[in-house]
Amino acid sequence: MAKTPTRPKRPRRTPLPAWHPSRLDPKTARSLALYLGIGTFVFVIDVGSFQLLLMAGMGSTLAVTLSFALAIVLHFNLNRFLNFKSFERSILHQLKTYLIVIFVCWMITILVIQTGVSWFGLSPVMAKVLAVAINVPIGFLGHRYLSFGQGLRARFRTWYESRRS
Repeated sequence: MAKTPTRPKRPRRTPLPAWHPSRLDPKTARSLALYLGIGTFVFVIDVGSFQLLLMAGMGSTLAVTLSFALAIVLHFNLNRFLNFKSFERSILHQLKTYLIVIFVCWMITILVIQTGVSWFGLSPVMAKVLAVAINVPIGFLGHRYLSFGQGLRARFRTWYESRRS
């Protein structure tokens, strides 16, 4: 009796994480891709201006603050008008929430740059790159759901009511 050939077993694939782009709904995937594109453009402006300010002799804390300020003005407007197209809340309400998210990201940036330079011997620009990598997911979620979403109060109210039930 002849043996039937058996197919080799495929290695077991691990499931993709929830944040993987292929698992996102199309609207979120598009928004994330556009957010990353806008972020890349703003990143070039941010790091470029940061480096120019350092070369001009400015201290790293002031240089990161000025380059960050330039970047957030550009980032807010590009995301508001091109990516999230969010006009349900007034621009002032969105800007307030946006600035809170940005403040958190700015504090993380300062912390990472100071720690990276003093503890790990990184150049200020390399520490800045690391800070941006840390801030990308924080910023996307904060801006999508808070700045250009329902806002802090509505999100907090929803969370609070779900905890009471």
